[in-house]
Amino acid sequence: MDADIHLLYGSGFYRILNFKCRCRDCCTSGPEYSKSFSISFVRKGNFIFNVFRHALDSYTGCVLVTKPGYERTVTHAHSIPDECTILDFKNDFYAALKQQYAGVKFFTDEDLHSTLIKTTAETEWLHFSLLQHIQHQTESRLYMDTIVMQIIRRVLEHLTVYKPDERVHAQLKKNHLTTIERAKEYMMQQFTSDISLTDLSKHCHISPFHFSRIFSTFTRTSPHRFLLGLRLKHAEMLLQHTRLPVGDIGFSSGFNSIEHFSAAFKSRYTCSPAKFRELHQGHLLIKDHYPE
Repeated sequence: MDADIHLLYGSGFYRILNFKCRCRDCCTSGPEYSKSFSISFVRKGNFIFNVFRHALDSYTGCVLVTKPGYERTVTHAHSIPDECTILDFKNDFYAALKQQYAGVKFFTDEDLHSTLIKTTAETEWLHFSLLQHIQHQTESRLYMDTIVMQIIRRVLEHLTVYKPDERVHAQLKKNHLTTIERAKEYMMQQFTSDISLTDLSKHCHISPFHFSRIFSTFTRTSPHRFLLGLRLKHAEMLLQHTRLPVGDIGFSSGFNSIEHFSAAFKSRYTCSPAKFRELHQGHLLIKDHYPE
């Protein structure tokens, strides 16, 4: 495949690669061989990942999970070149993963070479945070490894046999795939701000009514719920990995009052922010601040 692949970050058990395809035509690559276990976040574009009996329709909001030792081809289905973030794991770590998740069908079924799952706001935040810390070099290796381990758990615990989302059809992707890409990028960058539906729709050059409907179709959640998920995941990480006061964490995560933050957090995590910190903090490096 004609692509630029650059190493963004390396650790003892994985590499993070930036993949940017150069293809602009709807063509199919020659056979490619998967040498390692990988988890890939699709950032832009649309491609069909052809492996064995499955054709995995991949676009923003999708995560590809690929086992080593199998061939695949890739069909480009969009005029915009594909972009992915690839978490590529070493073979000894993959062997340990297979033991840990021995009951997961994906690892025991030889007919399942790769699969695709949809992201949530939480996994989108983890992916975005990973790239931000790489870009600004603001975090320790231990914290980076912690984010990667969270991604692994969230992805592997939700593995299923792939089924295409019939609601996201070819015409919708042709017209509005870039709309969703722009919207999510904006929300990631601005999730601590007071974002309105009008702000989002203007940024994406579409009416509020159509934006809300299209966003829900692609993500299976409303813009409000997606934004709330980003804020709560951000707050969760601050509670675990900093000594910031709970009130400061709420405001710095985009909540306009401590009461709103506490109610939203308890609804999602079934305990107050203070209780969550008590239960989960202390097993990792704790900082007195959090990088901007």
